[in-house]
Amino acid sequence: MIRIVLYFVYGLVVLMLVRMVMRSLGRLFGVASQGRKAARPPRQERRLAEDLVRDPVCQTYVPRSRALTATVEGHQEFFCSEECRERARATVASAS
Repeated sequence: MIRIVLYFVYGLVVLMLVRMVMRSLGRLFGVASQGRKAARPPRQERRLAEDLVRDPVCQTYVPRSRALTATVEGHQEFFCSEECRERARATVASAS
């Protein structure tokens, strides 16, 4: 019984070594692996850091490129959501 287990473990080790050697040779010669990597979507490029703007209603910081804008009392303001933008407009309207 012990021999069967040892042969099984030996076989697994040999298979793992063969796989590692094949992968190394493939990388060395530039052969693309068609295994799991082919199914993955390509990585998105990392975005460069961008300025954050503060929502005056809920005090949340939002990247400038994703922020909603509105002119409130003559100044351009940035908002995290449509709800915050409408709340700011309602506050200005009710104050007038």
